[in-house]
Amino acid sequence: MEVFRRSMFRTECDECGKPFPVNTGGVCDRCRRILCNAHLHGSLVRRIAIGLGAPYVCVACRAGRGPEPA
Repeated sequence: MEVFRRSMFRTECDECGKPFPVNTGGVCDRCRRILCNAHLHGSLVRRIAIGLGAPYVCVACRAGRGPEPA
């Protein structure tokens, strides 16, 4: 009996284009891009902060270099 399985639902990161399971990344509150775990959080410390209530703000927006206007 298999209790924990990998998600079969995947999407692509808007930053790097790599596919990732939807339950590991998220959407930035500022730029509204769908990003993988590395581009959304950046570090384990940031993931813990988000778990404690910090807003979902991607690495690029926190650094002041958000996405280019379309």
